[in-house]
Amino acid sequence: MNIPKLSQNALAAIREIKPIASAADPENRKEWVLAHARSMRVGLRLVLAEIDEIGISLKNGWISPDQAANDLAALEEVPVMVAAIFYRGSTE
Repeated sequence: MNIPKLSQNALAAIREIKPIASAADPENRKEWVLAHARSMRVGLRLVLAEIDEIGISLKNGWISPDQAANDLAALEEVPVMVAAIFYRGSTE
């Protein structure tokens, strides 16, 4: 499995804490939290789909146990939010 790597600029943007425009407004805060939850959910679903793909490929003999172990190890390094960012265009 080949996991895409983010550029240094993209990594810095992800790590940068961005203030919420109207954090004092509970409705805006609520919408932001809901959007964040949706993004995390998409990321988790994508990770689960990748795990399923690895398992199916191993079960059918399409990949070796070593390759499956490597793919799972690589997948563990992908944070859910990064997965959501990578696949944002293809899931909506």
